[in-house]
Amino acid sequence: MARSHPMTTTMKSFLTRSVSAIVALALIIGLYVSLGLMGLKIAVGLIVVIGNWELTAILFQREKSQLIKTLFRIFTYAVFIASITSLSMGSIVYSLAVIGMIITVLLSSHKEGNLEHMASVQAKSALGLFYMGLLPSFAFRLLDQAYGLYWFIFLLAVVFAGDTLAYVFGVLFGKNKVMPSVSPKKTWQGSVGGIIGSVTAGLICWLFLFPENSVGVFLLLGGVSGFVGQFGDFFESLLKRVADVKDSGKIMPGHGGVLDRVDGVLFASPVVLGGVLILSHLLS
Repeated sequence: MARSHPMTTTMKSFLTRSVSAIVALALIIGLYVSLGLMGLKIAVGLIVVIGNWELTAILFQREKSQLIKTLFRIFTYAVFIASITSLSMGSIVYSLAVIGMIITVLLSSHKEGNLEHMASVQAKSALGLFYMGLLPSFAFRLLDQAYGLYWFIFLLAVVFAGDTLAYVFGVLFGKNKVMPSVSPKKTWQGSVGGIIGSVTAGLICWLFLFPENSVGVFLLLGGVSGFVGQFGDFFESLLKRVADVKDSGKIMPGHGGVLDRVDGVLFASPVVLGGVLILSHLLS
C-alpha cells in the first residue's frame, strides 16, 4: 500500500483544520447575529461546559472516585459563574472550591494510603479550577468593556492568526524543537511565525477597529498576547502527554476537542483584558 506524501498529508490536515475552524467561526457569528453580545457570552459558556468535561477526562483519567470528578465539574462551573459576576467573588469561590476538593480527596482517598496520589489529585484540581473556571471568565468579561465586541475580535484574531502562522512556518521552515518532551512538533521557527502572525493581526485590528488609538499599543499587545497564548498550547500539550491522549476530544475535526482550539485563547484572555483596563485608565 502506497504511503501518502508528507506534504499531501500536511495539506489535508491544514484543509481539515481550516474547514473545522470556519464552521466554528460561523456558529459564533450566528450566535452574535441572533443574540448580539449575549450570543458571544453564551458561546463562552458553552466552551466552559464542553471544555470542563474534556479537562476532567484528561486530569482524572486514572481516578477511580466518581465523586471527585463530579465535584470538580460542579466547582469549576461555580468558579466561572462567580468570576463573571465579580472578580473578588470569583477569587473567594475559587479558594473555597480548592479547599472543597482538598477535603474531598482527603476523605475519599486517605484509606488507600497513597500520599503521592492524593497530593497529585489535589494539585491537579487547583490547577484545573484555575484553567477552566477563572481563565474563561476573562474572555467573558472582555465583552462587558467599552468596545467589547472589538476587543473580543482582537483576542481571537491575535491567537488564531498566531496559531495559523506558527503552523505554516513550522511546516515550511521548522527545524529546531522548542520543547520536544512536551510538544514534539513545535519549533522555534514556528514560534517566531506565530508571533509575526499575532503582531500582524494586532496591526489589522488597529487599522479597522481602533484607528484613533496608537498603533504601538496594538502591536505590543498583539505580540505579548500571542506569546503568552503559545504557552497555553504547550500547557495543554503537557496535560495530554501526562494523560497519554492525543487530543482533548473529537468535537472539532483536525483540531480535536474544544480545549485543543481555545488553549491559547484562555492564556491570552487575562493579558488582553489587563491591557484594556490599563488603556482605559490611561485614557480616562
